Amino acid sequence: MSDETGHETVHEIEVAAPAGVVYDLVADAARWPVHFPPSVHVERLEGDGREERLRIWATANGEVKNWTSRRELDRAALQVTFHQERSQAPVRSMSGAWHLEPLTAERTRVRFTHTFTAVDDDPGHVEWIRRAVDTNTRAELEALRSSAEDADPRLTFTFDDTERVEGSAKDAYEFIRAADRWTERLPHVSRVVLTEDTPGEQILEMDTLTADGDTHTTRSVRICFPGDRIVYKQIRTPALMAAHTGEWIFEEDADGCTVTSRHTVRIAPDAITGVLGPDGDVDGARALIREALGRNSRATLRHAADHARSLGAPEPVPAEVYVSVQRFYAEQMRLLDEQRAEPWAETFTEDGVFAQNTGAEPLRGRAAIAGAVLRNLERLADTPQQRRHVFSMLTVEPGSGGTVRTRCYAQVLATPPGGPATLHLSAVCEDVLVPHGDRWLVRHRRVEHDGV
Repeated sequence: MSDETGHETVHEIEVAAPAGVVYDLVADAARWPVHFPPSVHVERLEGDGREERLRIWATANGEVKNWTSRRELDRAALQVTFHQERSQAPVRSMSGAWHLEPLTAERTRVRFTHTFTAVDDDPGHVEWIRRAVDTNTRAELEALRSSAEDADPRLTFTFDDTERVEGSAKDAYEFIRAADRWTERLPHVSRVVLTEDTPGEQILEMDTLTADGDTHTTRSVRICFPGDRIVYKQIRTPALMAAHTGEWIFEEDADGCTVTSRHTVRIAPDAITGVLGPDGDVDGARALIREALGRNSRATLRHAADHARSLGAPEPVPAEVYVSVQRFYAEQMRLLDEQRAEPWAETFTEDGVFAQNTGAEPLRGRAAIAGAVLRNLERLADTPQQRRHVFSMLTVEPGSGGTVRTRCYAQVLATPPGGPATLHLSAVCEDVLVPHGDRWLVRHRRVEHDGV
């Protein structure tokens, strides 16, 4: 046992609902992400109704944290106690309890206590934990009150969309996991910012286009279980939704796989008439949400299925097509090596896209692509060197409408006056090429830099 100083917090709230209703919300940890804003995902690892072991992901001071807790549930005493088996820094240990006190048959006092220690007793860690506990607990208690008092069961609902995939679950999973490529792959996604500081824990912010041309911005935390499922919670939702959680489920069999998109939504009742008009009601809100989320889910599922199927067993392109692509790349890279920005940009379509995994926004259109090359040349003007762009290990697969999909290794060699040559970067380049007369143009290029 460590010698860190223990710290305690106590938070209370009164709820206009029977104690049994409140207890059920506290006890059902799997539903916390729908009701409690900080909770992202809860896995019940084991349990028998009186004791259970949970793996919990939640936000704390804007960061995603996860830990394992044991809980003891006592319905007769209207009490749930917990202690963290495995905490995450800066928390050294954490325990606490929910105490419910019936004030009347329809009113309950909720008392939520925490006892914690901080790593190394660091005052900064103590302040961080106290702030996180205070912020999260206040949000949880307010959400608990709202959920218990707004008891209309129609406000929370779950629905699925499913797609059969003639391909591997691994490839379908990778399409969903790599959300940073959705602007290239999904027509309803116009902007994506994806961060993954901890492997398997993603923050996804994106703009999606609605059927009427509007743009909705959402921000989600996603937890990835490789090859099996991806769970998420939106931490920035449209006005009509008080909460939105979801899950992508991948089930492989002998003939391919089935991918399911599951949504659970809690409607914000106070927003219904503001969004739907004075005649709006819960049924109308459910229908609107089901249609909007389902439309985007089904589109994503179809594209994931097409992607997985295309990677299954592609037919080889004719030899003359492969050679023509090799010739195209030789000519295109020579233009870049000769610092001819505008002619190089003209090897892209008018609306061509150049995307990278370096965090920069994709370049769209020839002017933007040429401008980026010119800026890079200006930046390097004071450090003269000859750069050579080398494409190798080329694969070419047929696409739709005469297009081809290519993948190759890309290296850039840099040689200063007098040498020696050094490897400046190594990457994988994936293109969609479209025929244009007797040559090719790049409609979309994605460069995945090694080490990023």
